[in-house]
Amino acid sequence: MDITCCFVKKTIEKLYYECFRPRYLALETGRLALNVIKGLMDKIYEDVYLSIKNNKALLPAMPDVGLKILSALNDPKGNTKMFAKIIENDMGLAGFILKTSRSLRFLTRIPPKNVERAVAVLGMRETYHLSLAFLSRTAFQSSNPAVKKQIKDAYQFSTKMAVMACFLAEKVPNVTPSDAMLGGLFQDIGVPAILGALDKYPAILKDDKLRKNCVDYLAPKVGAMIMKAWGFDDKVDLVLNRKNWQLDNEQAGLAELMLIARVHAMIGTPDFKDCPPLFKIPAFHKLNLGELGPDNTLQVLVDSKQELDEMQGLLAA
Repeated sequence: MDITCCFVKKTIEKLYYECFRPRYLALETGRLALNVIKGLMDKIYEDVYLSIKNNKALLPAMPDVGLKILSALNDPKGNTKMFAKIIENDMGLAGFILKTSRSLRFLTRIPPKNVERAVAVLGMRETYHLSLAFLSRTAFQSSNPAVKKQIKDAYQFSTKMAVMACFLAEKVPNVTPSDAMLGGLFQDIGVPAILGALDKYPAILKDDKLRKNCVDYLAPKVGAMIMKAWGFDDKVDLVLNRKNWQLDNEQAGLAELMLIARVHAMIGTPDFKDCPPLFKIPAFHKLNLGELGPDNTLQVLVDSKQELDEMQGLLAA
């Protein structure tokens, strides 16, 4: 019995020193190396953030037309005629507002023939939000060829997410569709500035995984900076909770809605594999957004595909 116990003990010791211990040490060394690398990357990301913070040229300015429309909205004497006069000074915006008022979403018996009538159909606050959504495209522009494609892709993704959020908002009592659309375009508004700053970090910019990690790390902070500069303090929480899949406020609102819209907008992209299933997102259980289809996506978005495509086309035109 003693001989057997001694043999077993020596066998265990041999296995430990020859097999398990080296593997354990290798794992610990690997974990340490990963922590060191993460620390170094976080330091680089913070350097990128400081370069953005100290270089105001990288941050987009609030569009002048948007400020004028906001002034008209807050003017006690503000009316559709005043709105139309401001909007008509920007041909692109005027065309967008007119086409939007004639879209399936705002379809009326007699389609508006001019901007003033379009504002009347949409409503002044809705027009203001839609105008800002359209004008936010100026934040997604760059003359730098190194980042031009990535910024264009970011804008196309934002328009897709914004339109989905707009449609889903109809099922959320405390969120208006136009505000949801605006939120969709604001949530990633810091991405172009980050990509612009990464021009000085080509190793990160050219590596898809490193670039994505950097954007995910900095987008909430840079987005919050822009929202405060533009006077949208009420949207800071929205950008700070970008990809915060476990967000679980007592009352679900715009930030939670945007998480669900983001998941759907990511379908078909390489990043979709990083999304949790809908049933693992607390926001999905708090928002009554309807039934899931056969592919586990919201049926309301499947049924509204024609309208979604039309609205996204208007924003991305």
